[in-house]
Amino acid sequence: MDTTLLEQEGMYERWPGLKHIIRMERERTENGSRSRESIYYLSSAEKDEASYYASRIRAHWGIENKLHWHLDVTFREDMCRVRAKNGAANFSAMRKYALEMLKKQDDKISLKRRRKKCGRNIDYLLKVFKES
Repeated sequence: MDTTLLEQEGMYERWPGLKHIIRMERERTENGSRSRESIYYLSSAEKDEASYYASRIRAHWGIENKLHWHLDVTFREDMCRVRAKNGAANFSAMRKYALEMLKKQDDKISLKRRRKKCGRNIDYLLKVFKES
């Protein structure tokens, strides 16, 4: 990534409170092929320790990965072929809303089974969405 944009006059004024620009190197191996990339984060934190930022970044991606795992397993999001106009964004928003509603249920069945139960049982569906 070219960071010269950040060095232009007036760029730092766009982010009041900016204290650090963090560059993280990420390496992954998939099917025997290794790739590397640099990722940049902006921070207003006063900390100078790299371990502080590393733990925050890992925590963020842990939450993000968990959400995407649930969307894929519970709603099979990766199999969705909606691509036209705003369809993908609209479906994604609806799935995330539905996932949150399903998580609020206090029964002992999996999220995937709750979703399927909503499709088969109108009373359960109404219960899920009335509690929102």
